Formats: sequence, structure tokens, C-alpha cells
Amino acid sequence: MRSLSTTQKNIILSQLDAGHSTHSIASITGISTVTISRLCSKECSFLQKSTGGPSAKLSSPNICHAIYLISTQKAETAVQMTKYLSNIINKSFHSSITGHYLTKAGMKAIVKSKHFLLSAKYHKACLDFAHAHRDQTLENWKLVIWSDEEAQ
Repeated sequence: MRSLSTTQKNIILSQLDAGHSTHSIASITGISTVTISRLCSKECSFLQKSTGGPSAKLSSPNICHAIYLISTQKAETAVQMTKYLSNIINKSFHSSITGHYLTKAGMKAIVKSKHFLLSAKYHKACLDFAHAHRDQTLENWKLVIWSDEEAQ
């Protein structure tokens, strides 16, 4: 393997400083990516490495806004949240992405309960109370002091 000239090193280092990847520099200069990576590790150890992967679909303010909408019950599902956010940022994306970001933020997906959460015993007591008092008039109900009211 031949050594690089100082002009080649300077070109590579300037391209690295500009934020180009080793593959794009290799296609421009014709030098292998391994040689460029070795030069980068020796000369440019201060440069931050790329995290890789695609760019983020949602920014952190959008994620915070999504959490706000879920917690205030303005949106109940990830599909509703996706429609709302895609209108705000003018980008379309799948609802699984929204669910992924909400999961990363510490929220959990649950299936809503479709039945009334009363025990059988309490349900029977409520039904018995309703049957026992179904013939009361409005005047009788006005005399009842409910637990959330104060006596006058």
C-alpha cells in the first residue's frame, strides 16, 4: 500500500471537517474507505461519529406535544395522534412510529376495558338500591343529602 501525499491528506481532512462520510470521500478521491477511516482515527479523533440510521421523524417538541395531547385526552390512540401530528409538521408517517416514540417516552399502550368495572357484589347492591327507590318522587330526592354535598 502506498502512502498518501500531503495534498491527498489535506483534501481528505477538509472533506471530513465538512461532514462528508468516508464513502462519499472515497468516491470523490478514489482512495479506499479503509485508508480514509484510518487517517480519520489518527488525525481527526475529535470528530463526532455518525450515529447511523435514518433521521428522526419527530422532533422532541413534537413528542412532548404528543404526550400532552394523550395526557389531556385530546387524542386517545396512536392513529389519532399520527393524524394530528402529520397535519402540524406537514409530513406523513405511520402510526407505529408515533407509538414507538411514545413508548420511548415511558408511556405504555393498553387496551381499554369494554366492561363496567364493578364487582358482582357491588353491582347487585346498586341494582337493589335502584329497585328499592324507583318509586320515590322528585321531592323525596331533594331531601336526600348526597356524599358530595354539605348540609345546609
